[in-house]
Amino acid sequence: MIDRYIPKFLDILYDPTVLQAVRLEEIRDAFHSNQIISKNCAIAAFDSLPTADRNVLYIGSWIGFLTHYICDNYPHCTVTELDIDVRCKLISQRFNERFTNYINSYTSDVECFGYLNNYDTVINLSCEHISSNWIDKLQKGTTLVLQTNNFKIPEHVNTCETLDEMREKYQLSETYYAEATVLNAYTRFTLAGKR
Repeated sequence: MIDRYIPKFLDILYDPTVLQAVRLEEIRDAFHSNQIISKNCAIAAFDSLPTADRNVLYIGSWIGFLTHYICDNYPHCTVTELDIDVRCKLISQRFNERFTNYINSYTSDVECFGYLNNYDTVINLSCEHISSNWIDKLQKGTTLVLQTNNFKIPEHVNTCETLDEMREKYQLSETYYAEATVLNAYTRFTLAGKR
């Protein structure tokens, strides 16, 4: 699914500004089989949502790869990104500039972002990197697509050991999608539902 966009992403590396903003290790990590499988799980979770017309905030959007998929396949969705790395904005804006439903990219920590409730759908595929306090700021009824994993390293402050632990931590009122995917380095947990 999402791997068909890899050549389009590689095309933007001919832009010297983008090429200077991204390291080879990041490209390797972004297109590693674990990431591609994880993004495909996120797509399946997003596809499970009850309606296709959504105003999406994507937290931890990284290089805008999933943003590209959503903008291309869901033209009635709008997508706004939020990432703490300023380089991500430059890369994703270049990669997604042709889409009119790509709204903006903000550089901020989610804990400081004051517009969480401007969106009916929030995607966070990096829950292991972020404390779970941000979710308490969302209005009831907000639709979520979430991922975390069980890979314990110091940078991962919010891992889960099981899918049930993730369900307990994020307490959705309705669940549309739940999956544990065993990858070669960790298990990826994916949830979609309503807060």
